[in-house]
Amino acid sequence: MSTMLTGAKLRAIRALRNITQAHLAEKSGVSANAIAEYEQGKRDLRADTIRKLCEAMGVQVTYTVDGTVISGP
Repeated sequence: MSTMLTGAKLRAIRALRNITQAHLAEKSGVSANAIAEYEQGKRDLRADTIRKLCEAMGVQVTYTVDGTVISGP
């Protein structure tokens, strides 16, 4: 199993946190369109974007490294 943050993992974390793409975009400064494209696998996530998204969702960036399972807010 890949430990990189993928679009599917981004979508799963966002769902666990009950955050819409629009709300995540507002909190992270990453456009909602870009978030949709990341989740659909149409764009690759860069390290600085991963950091912004993780901070906005309240998830430690190490989640993407060690694959730790998170739950709820």
